[in-house]
Amino acid sequence: MHELWLLLALNTLAAQPNVPEHCAAQLCWDVSPKICVTEQQNQHCQAKLKLHWHSNTTQNTCLFIAEEKLYCWQDANQGHWQQQLSWQNTELTLRSSDNTILLQTELQVQSRKPARRRLNSAWSIF
Repeated sequence: MHELWLLLALNTLAAQPNVPEHCAAQLCWDVSPKICVTEQQNQHCQAKLKLHWHSNTTQNTCLFIAEEKLYCWQDANQGHWQQQLSWQNTELTLRSSDNTILLQTELQVQSRKPARRRLNSAWSIF
């Protein structure tokens, strides 16, 4: 019987969405990934972007990547979102209903293969 209760407790904990931890501010979020690694330079990142936010007060908020609206929450004090996206270096923002930026983070794309350096000079006397 104890095993059943333990299993139920663990299942309940696992089912709860992750909310940002260790945040003393009134509005916090956790975004992942913030850095994406691609094979080639100037390649778009293609990954599942995940976001969890929470607030001490109920708010109307919208999530934006660059200036593109992705999702909105009405009268909510927390939100969870995930979606497969393609992006290059850009900003992810959480905005209020009057378009004020409440939270923002930079999404970076880095390459495994750095730019090739020219081994000889670009000019020659001969």
